[in-house]
Amino acid sequence: QQQQQQQQQNQPNQQQINLDNVTLVAFHPNFLRWRGLPSDIDVGTVVRSHYGPIGRKSNTTAVATVMETNTKPFGRRRVKLRFHDNNDGDNGGGNVAEGLVRREQYVPIDWIVINNSSLGESSIGGSSSSSSSRGVVVGPPLPDNAMHRAPHPTIHIIANRDLSSLCVRDVSRVKRMNAGRMAKLGWEGLERRSWSSDDDSDGQ
Repeated sequence: QQQQQQQQQNQPNQQQINLDNVTLVAFHPNFLRWRGLPSDIDVGTVVRSHYGPIGRKSNTTAVATVMETNTKPFGRRRVKLRFHDNNDGDNGGGNVAEGLVRREQYVPIDWIVINNSSLGESSIGGSSSSSSSRGVVVGPPLPDNAMHRAPHPTIHIIANRDLSSLCVRDVSRVKRMNAGRMAKLGWEGLERRSWSSDDDSDGQ
């Protein structure tokens, strides 16, 4: 009986280990994750943004200038920012991402926040403690969302060992190619292709 109880206690841990070994990729008829920039934000615009390595968002925001809005590595999903301060060393925020040298970074659109009053000279080079009172940038949906749309909600389960066997350069190349293709087609091009596919199906 004691051995059975021990096995039951270990079962959740085993499930967690199994989940750690896979990557889940979602598809949905109305998939909507990526949005573009509002029309009033362009190259040269001064904004506030979170920062940090990929997947590790800082708790604070800092002033930055938009350098690129359609980047080669990420298309329009990320923008290239040049932060007005370098943040050399830990600023005491308690977050690993806070202590990074930031200078120029590619950040997701939703890391940029709207707060024009915070962009005065007195705040340049400083960090703001919390973004909860600010509005996250919300622009029009990007055509990239179409890559994750499917007739029915679907989850692809991919073994991480399979992903690790892929060449990082090849994966990056495919991502750039897909982002460029979506940007070139746009929503209208995607709709035309969808209508064309529907017509072909009806003809069969």
